[in-house]
Amino acid sequence: MLTYDDALNMNYYKKTTFSGWMENMRFKITKDTSDDGEDIFHAWIWQGPYIFDLVPAEKKIEHTEPFTEDGRKATVDWINKEFDSHLDLYGKKVCR
Repeated sequence: MLTYDDALNMNYYKKTTFSGWMENMRFKITKDTSDDGEDIFHAWIWQGPYIFDLVPAEKKIEHTEPFTEDGRKATVDWINKEFDSHLDLYGKKVCR
């Protein structure tokens, strides 16, 4: 389970992205700009074992939240919910 502390602080996202994994789920969280110019958290999840750049866009699931402390926590909650809801895909490591 990803914790709020694992997802680091707001200043971290102003400089770089955060990526990681839980069993066979990979994730990436970054600060981005929405179509209307607002700062947002942009997150993706996908089934491992491959890194973000090697996975086709249609195999990734996206999520956005406002770039606020509540948005950061909501992003973590979303990742955990997706993991728990799809243990058949993400619950076991797959060696290829």
